[in-house]
Order: sequence, then C-alpha cells, then structure tokens
Amino acid sequence: MIKVLFFAILLAQKAFSQDTWDWVRIDCGSDTSYKDSNGDTWDSDDDYIKTGDNKQVASTSSSDIEQLNTLRVFSEQNKNCYTVPTPTSARYFVRAMFWYGNYDGLSKPPTFDLEFDGNKWATVVTNTTSFTYYEMIYATKGDSISICLARTRDQEFPFISRLESLPLPDDMYPQMRRDMAWFIRYRYNYGADDRIIGYPDDKYNRIWEPQIPPGLDSVTANFTSLDETSVNVPPDSAIIKAVEASATDRINLSFGFDNVSHLDHVEMYFTEPFLETSETRSFNVTVNGSFVNTTTPEYQICTSVWANLQSIGTLDIQLVPTEDSTLAPIISAIEVYTVSQPLVIATTSQNDLDGLEEFIETFDQLKGWSGDPCLPNDTIWQWLNCSTNQPPRVTSIYLSGFGLQGYLPNFSQMDALEVIDLHNNKLSGEIPDFLGKLPNLRLLDLRDNDFSGCVPQSIIDNKQINYMIDENENSSCRKSKNAATIGSSIGSVILLALLVSCCYYCCCRGSKQTDPSPTESTVEFIPEPAPAPVPQVIVQQTVEVHQVVRNY
Repeated sequence: MIKVLFFAILLAQKAFSQDTWDWVRIDCGSDTSYKDSNGDTWDSDDDYIKTGDNKQVASTSSSDIEQLNTLRVFSEQNKNCYTVPTPTSARYFVRAMFWYGNYDGLSKPPTFDLEFDGNKWATVVTNTTSFTYYEMIYATKGDSISICLARTRDQEFPFISRLESLPLPDDMYPQMRRDMAWFIRYRYNYGADDRIIGYPDDKYNRIWEPQIPPGLDSVTANFTSLDETSVNVPPDSAIIKAVEASATDRINLSFGFDNVSHLDHVEMYFTEPFLETSETRSFNVTVNGSFVNTTTPEYQICTSVWANLQSIGTLDIQLVPTEDSTLAPIISAIEVYTVSQPLVIATTSQNDLDGLEEFIETFDQLKGWSGDPCLPNDTIWQWLNCSTNQPPRVTSIYLSGFGLQGYLPNFSQMDALEVIDLHNNKLSGEIPDFLGKLPNLRLLDLRDNDFSGCVPQSIIDNKQINYMIDENENSSCRKSKNAATIGSSIGSVILLALLVSCCYYCCCRGSKQTDPSPTESTVEFIPEPAPAPVPQVIVQQTVEVHQVVRNY
C-alpha cells in the first residue's frame, strides 16, 4: 500500500528541544541550505549527490510544506544515488517524500523504483493531487546508506522532493530483527480527525495519520500528557485521543496488503483516558485469529502490545472484551510494518568496485555514478553487464561514444571482464599491457580513438581475445587480430600457387626432352594438372558486440 497524504495538510510545527545534530535533512531541489522556522537545518543536494537537476513545482501546485515546492529530477542516468552518512552503528529511520507538482507542465507523473544499499525498497507511484512518502527502519552496515532512484519506464524520469534520516535508540522496536529492513505500511493516530502528527511532536520524526474507523467513537483523555510511555515513545498527542467500541462491543481493524505472504510487525498503543474507580476495562487482543495478549489499559500510562506474524492478504486485528470488563475496548494508535526481502549479503565484488572507481575518477563523464553498480539486478548501471554470482561480478563495459578523453586507467583487478567496448572516444596514450592479461576477456574494441604505439604482445599472444583497434591514426602497428589472420591466409594462397606452377613447369619440360623409340608408336599421355585447390579464405565479419542499453 502506498502511503498518500493530501498536500494541503500540514505537519505539526512547534519547537522541540531534542538534539538533532546527527540528523540528515535534504530539501531536494533547493539551491542552498537554510534553517526552517524551527531552527532546523535543511541541506541542498550538493553534498550527497552529483547528478540531477533542480526544479520547482508549478505555481498552481505549490504546497504549504516548504520542502515540497522544489524537487530534484534525474533525466540522464538510469540510476542515481544519494550517499547519506550514518556516523553511528544504530538502526536508522529513513523517509523519502515525492511531490510531482506538475513541475514539467506535462501532467504525467512518473513511476520508478526506490532502492537502498542494493536492495529494492518500493515502486514509487506518483500522482497529480497528493504527495507520497515511504519510511523504513534499517540497521546500516557501514558509514553511509545509498538511497537510489532508478528509472524503470521509458521517458518517466525519477525525482525526489525530500529525504531524511536519523538514528534510533537501541531499545526502540526491540522485536524487529536487525538483519532486515522494515517498511511502514500503516501508522494511525486513532480518534483524531484534524491534523497529522509529525516532528517535532514526534521526536523521532514519524508521521501519524488521523483515523476514525467506521462504527467507533472518538474519545479524548482528560489529561494532556503521559506519566509513562512505551519504549517506542509515541507522541503524547497521539495517545490522548483514541477510538472506543460502542457499549461492550468488540473492535475489528483490517489492513489490506497484496495477496502474497509477508511478515508483519504490529505495535498497538493503549491508555485509559478516564480515572474510573468503579469501572474496569479489559480485553483480549487477537491478530489473524491468534491470541496475543490480554490488556488492561492504565490511566495516564501508555502501554504497547506487539506481534510478529506471517500474513497473506488482509491483516485482521480484534479487541474483544473479557467477561469481567465493564467498559468497551479502546485503542489510541497503531503501527504496522512489513519486513523486506532478505537483504543482499554480498554486494558487487570489491575488485570491480575499485576498478570502476578508477574509471569514475579518471573521466568527468562518469563522475555522477554511485551506489551498487550490479544490484538490484534489474537496475544495473546502463553501461555495464553483471553476472548473477554472489557477489556479482562486472562482465562487460560498454562506453562507446561517451566522449572519454585521456589515458586509460589501470583496472586490471576487474578480472571477470569478458567484453570491453571503448570505441568512438578520444582515448590516447599507449594501449595498456594488462588488457591482454585479463583471464576472461573475449572482445576488446578500441576503434576510433587516439591510441599510439603498437598492440601489446600480451594481447597479440592471447588467442581468446578478438581485438579491434582500427581508426587509431597514431598507432602504426597491427590494427586487429582479424586483419593479421586474413593477411596470413592470402600469403599462404600465393605461395601455394607459386609452388604448383613450378611443379607444372618442370614436369612439362621433362616430357619434351624424352626421345621415344622409333619402332614403337607410343604416345605418353601426361594429364594436365588440375588447378590447385585454393584454400578458402574465411573473412570473419567483425560484428560490434554491444549491450542493448535500455532506452532510458
């Protein structure tokens, strides 16, 4: 389910004292960094990504949420990645927001993929009437998180409006496995119907949407703050309002999902809104028909009940009063998360990452490429091919016509390469010797460049490499393996023809010098030698082997 909010609704705005020095807030598309009305700093994109163009939403689509009036759009590369620092080893709360706002005047909101550290996060489906956001809780594996936007449809360019991350205390959500990512699917502030709760009411930046399910009554507590709260620290303002069943009836809550098996984590929050000494409130909590807990809410204290369970399709929760309860069930708030697919264990081989870094540092045309080049495997960098091994290996480089200038860097560590296509650039200097030593290389296309000198002997001697270096005016030696093969074959044909002619000449001359006996009428028949078979010269047409690059 895609989380959608109407853009006219405002997040809460009031001061909060929490130290947020290690938060990252990016106003995507903003030309400069600035402080908002709360004194919080919003960064521009420049320190986090090198690609993309800053845009503004149409004036008719402007939002009262300042950060949604600009966006960063990516129309060149098929994958563009923000590098978000994670200075601590904690789990991080990450949110990405998207507001199309008809920035291009086409009224065609795009669909694209959102990824993190080589894993699929979500398919982002934007629209013309509301903004969309996605949240996750994720234990980082290094000193940064790579958040990527990947084009998956022709002429539908990814964009992003706002990106935030912050570390969470270790004791929050203790039942969530740390080796998985958890994606928010629902988070409701029951009993509220007026506004969304967010930072700074929620000091951990979560968004709580107002919700009053049909058939339930809204209740407001007779206190304004809590004495004690759950380990997950929901905002007090989300707990003092609740929904209650009529009389002693039960509460039924349903949450829709795709009809596939998924592991959910549910957090339910309760408090007793009134101090009633003569009444009791107690109810059983069941999830998908399985008993979870018997709960007795306490006055001015927030308690939570959690459950991890496998579901298919709808997630159903029931709050059923116990026999001795005199009050109906009640609930203040709920969070429903879904676990990610198993996270990638092995990212692209470090040898390949190091080799690609040499390319990126050497050539300005490649400066913006970042993130995992081979993962997820359906959004590989558009100038590469990768294997499906674990870890994946880069098997092909296709940089034909990229305008590369200068010397080739040393990328000899990329020993899984089978194809290197660098033709139609302005590469110069001598052809590196290490290319002939790549153990899996089959095709090397260096045509139409400015290389000088001769083809290294390591390439000539490597019988498995089909190499092409034509149209390098500064190179005076052998142009291609095929040309040498053809020249050798033609020379062999000429030599064989000469040998046959000599033999024929000698045989004919010998027969004319023979003086046959006059008493014998003998005629020696010397057959004319058949034309020597001319070995067939097979000219192998060189076919440029190129990746079919996605038409993105």
